[in-house]
Amino acid sequence: MSVREILLLSIFVVSLPVCFVRPFYGILLWSVVAFLNPQAYLWAGGVNFPWALAVAIPTMAGMVFFCRGWSNLATPKVLLIGLLWIWFTITALASSSSSLFEHHAADTWFQWRFVSKVLLMTGVTIAIVNSFARLRILVLVVAGCFGLFVLKSFPFIILTGGAFRLYGPANSMIADNNDFGLALNMTLPLFFFLAQTENKRWVRVLCGFLFLITIPAILFTYSRGALVGLVLLGGLMMLRLKQRWILVPVVALAVTVAMLFAPQAWKERMDPTRPDAVDASANARLNAWSFSWNLASDYPIMGGGFATFTPELFDRYAPQAKDLHGPHSVYFQVLAEHGFVGLFLYLTLVASCFLTAQRLMRQAKRHRDQLIANFVNMFRFSIIGFLVSGLFLGRAYFDYYFTIVACIVILEALAKERWKQIAEFSPEEDAEMAEEGTFTRHSEVAF
Repeated sequence: MSVREILLLSIFVVSLPVCFVRPFYGILLWSVVAFLNPQAYLWAGGVNFPWALAVAIPTMAGMVFFCRGWSNLATPKVLLIGLLWIWFTITALASSSSSLFEHHAADTWFQWRFVSKVLLMTGVTIAIVNSFARLRILVLVVAGCFGLFVLKSFPFIILTGGAFRLYGPANSMIADNNDFGLALNMTLPLFFFLAQTENKRWVRVLCGFLFLITIPAILFTYSRGALVGLVLLGGLMMLRLKQRWILVPVVALAVTVAMLFAPQAWKERMDPTRPDAVDASANARLNAWSFSWNLASDYPIMGGGFATFTPELFDRYAPQAKDLHGPHSVYFQVLAEHGFVGLFLYLTLVASCFLTAQRLMRQAKRHRDQLIANFVNMFRFSIIGFLVSGLFLGRAYFDYYFTIVACIVILEALAKERWKQIAEFSPEEDAEMAEEGTFTRHSEVAF
């Protein structure tokens, strides 16, 4: 074993009992394992060890003994997550007992176990992260994981002139360049708003720098879905935010870099007017979407269960049976695997998050609370990045997305408590706190 492997393994082993006595530490470690994927740097046997499960068990045990945030779970969004899990279980049971779908039963239950862990840890996160200080640290850790990838890729982009695609860490959910671009689109708003809300100047400067260099990182994943997500996300941020004056030069710089310095291979891939714009990749997406619709039309209630994109079913439902690919879309993935009912529940959770964000934004304006407003924008634009890029990527059960959902639930509970405590101060104190912004003595009490 190398020194690096010994160090990483030692940190993991020592951390497990800490996860029990300090469950919030377990949530942070879970996030690092899920997003940074440090276990990939261990020997082959270490990579295959279920590190996430090893972190989750003591964290959940510690939650039972030490957690005081159970009331955060009494929300409509947590109920919707529970309903989603129940429906996923029903569709898994139904597909496993169907003669048409039973051939992928083993894959169905493998995926069910994975998704169950993601949804369970979403609830655990909501229960444990019960203060604004913890929410802030969680966001910084998540953003920091992707910030390390961006910092690592930036010199590579410069030295190679963007001639090669960027990929995420091997054996992770963001290993593919398309998935990596999706995750970076989700992280872009985190960097943008952390650069405005953090107390320490060096953190603000670092987040601002990461925001800037994440844009070329997204471009040079060579993912067209990520590019569409970046364009729409940037456009919406410019339309909706008062800080659009910050974004105008950034957008101008990004366009300049793309037009003048991007390699010809990148320009040709992204050019929608070229003769072969509808290439094999685009045709594969259309074929997979047609497959999903045809299967759901025959099984509109429950779909085909998890992992239903198989050669046997493509022979039956895909226009091009031999062109076997994954779903290539969050929405068509849920539709094919869980029917119209599953898609309705999935989109209802999305809608609930946006309605909550809209309500919190109105209340933040009424209380003149820029800090809460910034965090609301951070989370809702992150979800927008997921939804737009997810039009072309099959990452319906992305743990990053469900982490942002958890953050919205947590923020809602904390904002109510914060404003309740602010109401106890005099109008002069309230105005002083709003004017000073983030971490005044009053806001510290509210956190």
